[in-house]
Amino acid sequence: MNDTNTNFKEFIQDIGNAKDYFFKHLRANNSSLRIYTHLDSDGLAAGAILGKALYRENISFQMTILRQLEKEEILKIAESEFNNFLIFSDFGSGQYLELQKELLLHGYKSHFIILDHHLPQKISDKDEIQAIEEIHIETSPWHINPYFYGIDGSTEISGAGLSYYFAKSINSNNIDLSSVAIVGAVGDIQNQGPHKSFIGINSLILDDAKSLGLVEIIDDLNFSPIKPLNEAIAYSPDIKLPGLTNDPNKTLKFLKTLGILMEDSEGKVRTLNDIDKDEKQKISSAIIEYATLKLDIEPNKIIQKLIVKRYLLTNENNSELHDAEEFSNLLNACGRTNNASLGIAIAMGDRQNSFQQAKESLVNYKKSLSTALSWIKKGDKIQQKKNFQYFFGEDVITENIVGTVSTMLILGESVIIDKNKPIFGCALRENEDVYKISGRAHEKIVNKGINLSDAIREALEMSNLEALGGGHPPAAGTKVPINKIDLFLENLDEVIQEQIK
Repeated sequence: MNDTNTNFKEFIQDIGNAKDYFFKHLRANNSSLRIYTHLDSDGLAAGAILGKALYRENISFQMTILRQLEKEEILKIAESEFNNFLIFSDFGSGQYLELQKELLLHGYKSHFIILDHHLPQKISDKDEIQAIEEIHIETSPWHINPYFYGIDGSTEISGAGLSYYFAKSINSNNIDLSSVAIVGAVGDIQNQGPHKSFIGINSLILDDAKSLGLVEIIDDLNFSPIKPLNEAIAYSPDIKLPGLTNDPNKTLKFLKTLGILMEDSEGKVRTLNDIDKDEKQKISSAIIEYATLKLDIEPNKIIQKLIVKRYLLTNENNSELHDAEEFSNLLNACGRTNNASLGIAIAMGDRQNSFQQAKESLVNYKKSLSTALSWIKKGDKIQQKKNFQYFFGEDVITENIVGTVSTMLILGESVIIDKNKPIFGCALRENEDVYKISGRAHEKIVNKGINLSDAIREALEMSNLEALGGGHPPAAGTKVPINKIDLFLENLDEVIQEQIK
């Protein structure tokens, strides 16, 4: 057996140990249970998986959704959760020392576990194998993190995936929650294999979902399945076709020349979901020909971007949740519009009132993102340091969406930013004199040594700031007092320059 299989076996064994630890202390102390999870789509999927598994065991619990697990939140938890067993999902690893310290100082009587896929506190890089192993030994059995087993938490398993394996260890029947874990992984953009496939443990979770017929995988065109087809092609973040990109009218004419009707028999505008296999083949062949003849792009290169894996949830055939990506978008919208409880309810199976309210949240969320991107572009809001670019959200971009806006900028094809440099969004926090900082870096510069999690932590230390910060090399965040933002950005520039070297 190779090292990968050995590491996975150790991971499963530790998950079982964490489950035993959970039941032992929950029963011995007659504790009530509190779950803390993150507000993004992965965090909500993780919370929903835990909630469903515990509900099936008749274990009562309360769930709290946080925008971040910051020092102030940890202090509140330490002061209030005196005799509750705590589960932290999709965060906690980057704060495990503070959790230990503050809970101990406040005489905390119960216990907690962490199910998180981010790099542990004080760890800058996944290659710090010895230091990671020391944390693993020190925090076993209450701390589960993929990096303990040589598994990459940014591409191979998400927070929802960790919660799924914990739920599965509680009861093997919870294998039916595998589809929710896939939604969480898609929301965390972990389908980064060829043609947007899954790798690592995510692929094993997908196998579980497929074994029950919960997920169908199809090869499809890499366009939004719910936007009007001409707009989906014109505004694709991945497929760039000069002459068509950013011009839905020309794209409409392009489709008409192929004989693709844009309205159905009832006059409804058609989307990718509405066209049949033959029509998709026509569009695919035409785009390949367009890119090959007019743009001199090798056919295999355009095919790599044009054809992707799409994950369809078979239990959601007649709803907007059929596509795992759209499901994750809905969860993210709930979390980012202060309606996280709706997202939890939907991911746990509610398809009535919660679903209708969540759809309204999604509409509002998309409007806020569109407004934000338009404001940045028209207002020339991108500022430059030597080694990174940044923007201030002012009164337009709130803390809840600044990370998503940063992601859209770095992954999109906007001419207003340079993908060879990281981007940092700075949004004022309501009723607090701090900026929420969300950094994003394109994969191509991460592969060259850029590590935003490490950069933010070093810049905080250089600025004498005690805020917790971190995440993954391509995506990380923190908070910075308003009167320290200039110093922090200067130090951040210096750290990133050293990373480039």
